Amino acid sequence: MTMKIFATEVNRKVILFILLLILLPTFSNAQFSNDHPYTVENGIIYSPKGIPQQPRWFADNRLAFQFDERGISQVDYYYSGAGQNLPTLFLRQLWDGFRYFIEQDNKTFKPDYTSSKVWPFGVESEWNFEGAIINHRVMAVDESIIIQLVVPDKIPGNLRFKLEFFESFALTKGSSDDLRFSNGTTSRQWDDWEFSTGANTLHGSVISYPQPTKKIPNQKPFKIYCLIGADFPLEHSVSQVNHKHSLKSQSVEAGKTYNFIISFGQSKPELVDKNKLLVDSLTQVIQKQFERYNRVAENSPVLVSPYTELNNFISLAPMYHESLKILKTPGALRAKTSNYWVWGWDGMTSNYATAYWGDVEHIKNMLHFYEVTADSLEGIGHGFDFDMTPSSTSALPAQGMYVTLLQLYYANSGDINWVKERYPFAKTIFNRIALSEVAETGFCKGSSLFPDFPEAMSETGNDISGFNNTVFYCAARSMESLASLMGDTNQQKKALGIARRFERNFVPLFFNKEKKFITSSIDSRTLEQRDSYNTNSIRWENNYCADITESIQTASLDFFKKNSITPMGLREIPLWNKSYDMDANQLHCWWPVTGEYFMRLINTHDEKALVEQWVKWVSYWTNHLTVPEGISYYIETDEPEFDRWTSQKGTWQAYSIRGWYQAALHGVVGVGTDVGGITFYPYAGEEMTL
Repeated sequence: MTMKIFATEVNRKVILFILLLILLPTFSNAQFSNDHPYTVENGIIYSPKGIPQQPRWFADNRLAFQFDERGISQVDYYYSGAGQNLPTLFLRQLWDGFRYFIEQDNKTFKPDYTSSKVWPFGVESEWNFEGAIINHRVMAVDESIIIQLVVPDKIPGNLRFKLEFFESFALTKGSSDDLRFSNGTTSRQWDDWEFSTGANTLHGSVISYPQPTKKIPNQKPFKIYCLIGADFPLEHSVSQVNHKHSLKSQSVEAGKTYNFIISFGQSKPELVDKNKLLVDSLTQVIQKQFERYNRVAENSPVLVSPYTELNNFISLAPMYHESLKILKTPGALRAKTSNYWVWGWDGMTSNYATAYWGDVEHIKNMLHFYEVTADSLEGIGHGFDFDMTPSSTSALPAQGMYVTLLQLYYANSGDINWVKERYPFAKTIFNRIALSEVAETGFCKGSSLFPDFPEAMSETGNDISGFNNTVFYCAARSMESLASLMGDTNQQKKALGIARRFERNFVPLFFNKEKKFITSSIDSRTLEQRDSYNTNSIRWENNYCADITESIQTASLDFFKKNSITPMGLREIPLWNKSYDMDANQLHCWWPVTGEYFMRLINTHDEKALVEQWVKWVSYWTNHLTVPEGISYYIETDEPEFDRWTSQKGTWQAYSIRGWYQAALHGVVGVGTDVGGITFYPYAGEEMTL
């Protein structure tokens, strides 16, 4: 392994960077949220009293649910049916959702949450009931919600464990203009709930009528079932008015464990069988879940720095990223805890982070997944239906991320035989993009990958996008490297030629001498610059970007300082630019995944104050135990609001997690890796160890 050392010529105190190949011992960092105090240790959140930063989202595999101390308020289940359909099955509105209680002498007592441990998939707490310490858990396990009560050896008499919910908790129709609850479904109808004494289960089902799509113009209605069982005999009752269902145990016995099991699926017989299997093997299934997450915690790097919240973020990020994996389809990753399913470049981008926390196997799985699901003519999928078939195809420049991902995998694994298997597909993808090269410029043609409405960025359909083409340049350099590794001389020359043409033309054609920054796009016919500026127009997909930005570093940093630094984060579009807030959504937000270029600049130029400002931005959201997709800078404040979409409280966005993680390591810690080995990026920062 080679080592490269870079240092800026500034006066600075001595900085100690220790890169350990063996993980540091477990440590704990204390911090306080705005509701309950908590600490973070090895990716697990500990709270002496209450559940911090609620409502929280818990997720694992295809299941996600929102939870607070009043119970479960929303349940999303990404069933495997075709068509982009609404995953939300249950939504608390006026009446309560799933709640559990202890009943004594017909009196109902709600849970107490002390000595809580919060995991990405659930919470476990202690409940002091009349001096008896009862342990209880709420978890997403095996695509089921498990509500568990562990009874101590000594307990008061006449206690019963019960679960309740109102029928109106089952979502029928959403608001037509609310994307969270209307996407892909025209209407729904829930059948009556039925209790089976013999099966010891309560079940209900909903029939959905999907909207027709281009892919499936005549979609058939389909049913989703919910089955509630238990590993103890149940008594069922339902109120005559408002229809509240109650499921109870007999008097609980000392020293025993009681579990409610709420499962979801598309076949009632399969759910009945699954419930029986879980009843028989639940202890082992739960143990396996904890072991999986403990392995993630044990393998993850540990940061010891003066920045408590950043230390916590480095600890939490791998755990919450793990909760977004689709276990039955290795390599597929939910884009976010709630509202989102699997998306192409959301999974492929910013995966240095994945390698840094030791999950190279996931990178390998992704490369396989995106190849086997690709269209033979159009390539890699962009949006995916719940059955894992692509509903749309990625724009060609985004597919270049596959090439950089393959090189990243090789750099971290050395697995040349497996890379040989993927190389033909990567070569095909790259050559498709290369066909769109405009007039020997080294640039590919196409509408920008960002935002959703490129016309808001002055694009016309005849565009050469800065965002797209920095992705393409990174892919060209990676292809050159991979082709050399494979001994493919012709492909190596082709990729090298594109890269060299790109390097000659990028600054002359994209850099605006008046604004002193890269324009968002240029016209593909005239090569004239557009009067549109976005600080993510340099999309830093890998370190080759340094070779095209070296001559404009100082100007770019000045542009950031004058136009982008806010108390809320980075202003990606300047207030004076006509594109600002054009869509009342994306165009007034900072997208954390795109912040690598800014971090590289402030590290290289020894801007310690700006590095610490970046840490404050990340710390604000880490304090709230969430990572947003987008952060609004529409309102001037150093405490940005939580919205109901991009920065929903308690949710974790996969590519934002990775974007912030690798920016923290590259810019704050000052260390990174690439195909050449380990690189140190020292600046006048604080001492820290990784």
